[in-house]
Amino acid sequence: MESLLLAITLYLGPALATNTTGATASPAREGWVSQPNGRGTFDILWGSLFTIFLCTWTSLHLNIPSLKEKYIHQWSRKLRWMMQAIMAPELVIGFATGQKVEARRSIEMWKRSGYYGWTMRHGFYANMGGFVVQPRDSQAFPVNAKQLHYLVTRGYTPFPSTTGEEIWDKSKQDGFQKMLTLVQTGWFVLQVLGRAIQHLPVTTLELTTFGFVFCTFASYYEWSNKPLDVESPTIIYLEKSTREILIEAGNMPNAEKPYQNTPLDFIDNQSPSWLTEIQPRLHFRMGPRERPLPRFTNDKFPVIGAGRDTFVLFTVIMAYCCLHFIAWNFSFPTRVERLLWRVGCITIVVTTFIFLACETYQDGHRLGRWQRWYLKLFPRNPVHLARVDTMEKKRREMEFVPFWEVVIMSPVTMIYTLARTYIIAEVFVSLRSLPDGAYDSVQWSSFIPHV
Repeated sequence: MESLLLAITLYLGPALATNTTGATASPAREGWVSQPNGRGTFDILWGSLFTIFLCTWTSLHLNIPSLKEKYIHQWSRKLRWMMQAIMAPELVIGFATGQKVEARRSIEMWKRSGYYGWTMRHGFYANMGGFVVQPRDSQAFPVNAKQLHYLVTRGYTPFPSTTGEEIWDKSKQDGFQKMLTLVQTGWFVLQVLGRAIQHLPVTTLELTTFGFVFCTFASYYEWSNKPLDVESPTIIYLEKSTREILIEAGNMPNAEKPYQNTPLDFIDNQSPSWLTEIQPRLHFRMGPRERPLPRFTNDKFPVIGAGRDTFVLFTVIMAYCCLHFIAWNFSFPTRVERLLWRVGCITIVVTTFIFLACETYQDGHRLGRWQRWYLKLFPRNPVHLARVDTMEKKRREMEFVPFWEVVIMSPVTMIYTLARTYIIAEVFVSLRSLPDGAYDSVQWSSFIPHV
């Protein structure tokens, strides 16, 4: 028996030594490697790109297009948002979280008015342009949850008969798409974790793709009740004209002013939006030119407020940004590239923190949070109450995005964009020279118990 074991050892010894992985890999580097028995450069590139595509294209829950919009325009808009998701996936998580918070607020608003059939799906559906009103003598336009609530409580239209199941039936989330995304992302995560456990080099492209998977799961969770790729809204016909609705609004704030987006701007003007507000100030426009708006844009900055959602959002975004620090001591083609990667990682974390801090501070003013906290800290004497009244008046008069925030965020955004652009470019440029161990495959048999 001993002689047999000795013979097997002598026979397999050279082969095992040749296939030794990670821990004993040569420090030598290689450029493009064709498909060997293990994996080559194309395997790394294709696996990562396909995963990124699934994480960005299939996870985007965009708003409903206008009634007469062509498919090519819808497709190009989703392509632009896919590029946006690649450049700043944490921004997409912010939009998803804000939309979830606004949908939850709409439930509370309807309950206070005695309507208990309104669900999260109704909230998402309304705020994505799912309900379009057709006045008696004017052009149709979408209404969000607040605007529809105004119309229902004022008797202009009955409570929508559309159920949550009917709304979900409009969604294009098919089982095959979910299965394909789950299988691909799950297999990719297993590959990365397996390489880390066996101390095999992980490329910066794979690490960045792992970050996209992390953000995709977070977005999926926040958008779990939002229908995907809905093409046709629900039409609500009104017996009264837009002019009559505005006249009957009476002395409501801003009801007498010309509207910018839809005739119901005095209820909620969908502010602020990059396409409809910020871009016109920069003297260029890419959003809908028609008025009233034929659809709700996808870039409304949500007011999240203080609470569990804000904490979770801050944690997820900062975790994604800090994920790039894992490559701090990775082997890069040159020392300069490694130094620039480190600078880029620090820049992304710092600029993102500044952005979140400014938004949190300004968010407190938008919701009157600082006034409420001020009254909790100080007694309710006439001096403090007068000061709170002054703060409240300034809050109502100030712009949603004040000038000071524009001054701070403009250079912060530019610096973040430069750092993010370098990191995206570097993950592809570094493929020209990778450590030998990067082409070793995970030995899955080592994870299987055996004798």
